[in-house]
Formats: sequence, structure tokens, C-alpha cells
Amino acid sequence: MANFNKAALRYKYNWDEPFKNKRYLNFTENDIIDRRNGYHILDFINRFLTLHGLYTFDYFRKLELMICRYMPEHLETRGEMKDWLRKNWNTRMMV
Repeated sequence: MANFNKAALRYKYNWDEPFKNKRYLNFTENDIIDRRNGYHILDFINRFLTLHGLYTFDYFRKLELMICRYMPEHLETRGEMKDWLRKNWNTRMMV
């Protein structure tokens, strides 16, 4: 699994909620991802990168940018987010 840590993140997240810092050991496509929670985002990004065989820091940055700046707010489940990212992966995004 990709193993980036919170130092790799560019955007600001909430790290204050210790009950939300558990990594998902068993997860489903219907899990809600709180995009303001750093633990959720970090886990989601690492899992997405591993699932698609993407292990470089450049891919990590691209994924975080897509989630934070371009992904519609109404997408909140793991499945919805993954589908949107797959559909828009090759779309040119302004940094």
C-alpha cells in the first residue's frame, strides 16, 4: 500500500478528532469520507493510489488537488469519490 503521511499533504485538515483517526480495516464503497478530516483523506488517497498501482509523490499531489479543489462537494462516499476520480483522471486541472 502507498504509505504517504500527513507531512505530504498540501492542504489544511482537521486532526483534532481522535475517534476519527482509525484507519479503515474493513471498508465499503458506502463509507462516508470527511474531506476536512486529515485521517480520512490520507487513508483514502493511500488506498486509491495502491488500488491503481500509483506510488509516486506526483500522483499523490495530483489526487489531493483533484479532491480538494475540483471534486464536487456532494460526493461523499468512498465509491462516489473513486468513480469521479477515475472519470476525471485525464482531465487537465489548473494548479
